[in-house]
Amino acid sequence: MFFRNNIKLSLSFRSYHYFREVADTWRSILPANHHLQCKDIEALEATMPEDIAFKYVNIYQNKELIGVMYLQCLKFNSKHYHHGVLDRPLVKHLKSYILGKTADILICGNIFRVNFQGFYFKDKEKRELIFDCLNLYRQEMKHEKNFCGILVKDCSREFKSTQFTCHGFRSFSQDLTMEMDIRPHWTNFADYLNDLSRKYRQRAQKILKSAETLQIKDLSVEELEQEKERINELYMNIVSKQTLALGILNSDYFVQMKRGLGEGFKVFGYYKDGHLLAFSSHIYYFPKSAMEIHYIGLDYDYNNTYNLYFNILFDGIKAAIEHRFRKIEMGRTAREAKANAGAHAVENFNYVWIRGGIFRWALDSMGKWFENGLGEDWKKRQPFKSIPENVAVQTAEAAR
Repeated sequence: MFFRNNIKLSLSFRSYHYFREVADTWRSILPANHHLQCKDIEALEATMPEDIAFKYVNIYQNKELIGVMYLQCLKFNSKHYHHGVLDRPLVKHLKSYILGKTADILICGNIFRVNFQGFYFKDKEKRELIFDCLNLYRQEMKHEKNFCGILVKDCSREFKSTQFTCHGFRSFSQDLTMEMDIRPHWTNFADYLNDLSRKYRQRAQKILKSAETLQIKDLSVEELEQEKERINELYMNIVSKQTLALGILNSDYFVQMKRGLGEGFKVFGYYKDGHLLAFSSHIYYFPKSAMEIHYIGLDYDYNNTYNLYFNILFDGIKAAIEHRFRKIEMGRTAREAKANAGAHAVENFNYVWIRGGIFRWALDSMGKWFENGLGEDWKKRQPFKSIPENVAVQTAEAAR
């Protein structure tokens, strides 16, 4: 699909439905190993998640290719949020009306990933054009989809307010992810435990002991295929607990990611007597010396007995130490649990445009409810003993 020029900026777009259609063009403009030409995109596309369509857009100025956009078009509906948010006094009388509504939201980026900026410009000085591009794209798409909102997700750098407010965008504050720095002197998990204060170390040892009878398997593609039904069940257990779940995957995602990324993607199954109780997926970014504890799933009937969630976090830390990574990305949810393990909050730079009316009001209300529900207790967690000055310096240097 080719969109006409915008006279003022001489911008035009060519939009595609499949990554294979842009692979060669994007390779010509993107830096080597850039995340917008990685196998993750094709793996996600191949799973065809429900309620999401993908768009791959080339950006031209005066007919010259200057950048690209990776877009996800989400049909937002009642499956994507916890209905309890609508039981609040100010919203309750609109519950039946809102439950039956859907809304098209345009996302520049990847709602299934962290730190996955959805645009690239050959000339970095032109990066602020992303707001012009998305505004024009929305207008050109009106005949096909009348977007109620646009989310510019996980920008690598912060924009000045004058660069995005002119098109009605605003910064989306308080989007925090939890990260953990791996200290240079940790050569094994025992070193990590030794750096915990007495209270947190005893707690960790109790958690680890509770899972000693479980068998942990590094699942192959074939085993993931065999366990697809159970993996989907465990994953949906997590989704059902979330206030907002903008994107919902299916178990084929884990199969496709393993096929595409090989040793860069792991899924570990937690078994008791041959029965899968939980799983955890890792993405390894070897060039960046970092990893991500990606999507997980668990059976809540066994969570307290085996401390499944906390053991998943500890096993992620073990993997990072074994691979000599410098950092673990742990995601947005369960901040207190991750802070207990030693993670800290990192702010993401997101920008949002929302069409006026009831939709804007509803999303604002849901967003505030979600943020308030996370609480503040996680900020008080200090699991480590005081850091010797030489270790603090080494850690800071390693993080650069």
